[in-house]
Amino acid sequence: MRMMKRWLRRGLILPAAAVCAFSVSISAAQAALVTYSFTGSIDNIAPKDTISGLFRFDNATGGSGGVYNGAVTGFTLKIEGLGHNSFFAPGANAVTISQNMPLASGIVDRWALVTAATGDVISGTTAPFNFDLRLDHNGGGLFTDTSLQDPPSLSSLNGGRAQWRLFFEDVNGNPSVYLGSISSLTAVPLPAAVLLFGAGLISLVGLGAGGLRNLRASKV
Repeated sequence: MRMMKRWLRRGLILPAAAVCAFSVSISAAQAALVTYSFTGSIDNIAPKDTISGLFRFDNATGGSGGVYNGAVTGFTLKIEGLGHNSFFAPGANAVTISQNMPLASGIVDRWALVTAATGDVISGTTAPFNFDLRLDHNGGGLFTDTSLQDPPSLSSLNGGRAQWRLFFEDVNGNPSVYLGSISSLTAVPLPAAVLLFGAGLISLVGLGAGGLRNLRASKV
């Protein structure tokens, strides 16, 4: 209580509260909605053109059975050498979490993203309709359950694969696919403007508290 009174006299309680509130709001934003960037290459055509992209992932999305529809938004993909761009489109836009999945290469734990895609037409008649990204951890053991969780780092895959596929179809519905590997996957930090806004808000609260203290002192 004595410490609280000293803080009140010094005008520190409001700035301290503002710092706490701002920290909590930043933590909550980071915990729920995170933007990831990725880079990679195309493996099934020559030359191996590079790709880059972004997606927003909401790890608070509800779901069951390891399937979380709507967990992905804001997807974009750019294929550098082909000058092709793909974008998010309405659809399932899901993340799936799989444990001990049997594949020809052995048992894997898989974090997978699938999103509807739209974008530039290729060769005059072929357009994208679906994109997926798969992070496979060899031997299982990466996940303790199938609850929704952030994508694992590429370095944690235990020799597993980080791959992507972009599906196309022509006017008759005949499919084709570009596929390749992911070389980097990183969370994009909060914009500096957000942090500056928070710092400015805290400063304003501090100034207001100081002015209130001075006003009280002048009335004594």
